[in-house]
Amino acid sequence: MKGSMRTRLQETMAQLKSKYREALKDEALQAAFDELWPVWSSEMGAMIYSEVLSTLDLLLLTAAADNRREIEEIKRQLSGGPRVEG
Repeated sequence: MKGSMRTRLQETMAQLKSKYREALKDEALQAAFDELWPVWSSEMGAMIYSEVLSTLDLLLLTAAADNRREIEEIKRQLSGGPRVEG
């Protein structure tokens, strides 16, 4: 895949959305996939800056980071701690 890292990321994201997402049988997984899109878009600069990992690795890493953020927020809510805006 040639082109800038931004172009490669955008092409990979589009391919995942059109093929992978549609292949998911579970509607909850499709909805969860849709929730990754805003995070991938907003953190594209960080993914481009890393230059070390493949495009898919970067998408997975960003999704994992967002999952961790969500888990930590839920833990704070359950413990009565302060809310942190993402």
